[in-house]
Amino acid sequence: MKSFSEIESRRRAAGITRKALYETAGLHKETWRRTAAGTTAPNSSTLIKLDQALKTLTGEGGTSNG
Repeated sequence: MKSFSEIESRRRAAGITRKALYETAGLHKETWRRTAAGTTAPNSSTLIKLDQALKTLTGEGGTSNG
């Protein structure tokens, strides 16, 4: 599983906005803001959602049906 800082670095490198990432991940912007500010640590579910959303937005996450 990727850390939040790894996901954030990949997001920046890919030129993806924070809003696009948290919306694709289905997260509230406040969750993103608090995590980015270091106010709260993301749980594993949040990290998985962010990683999957980043893969989707960068075209790395191919779809599979089984």
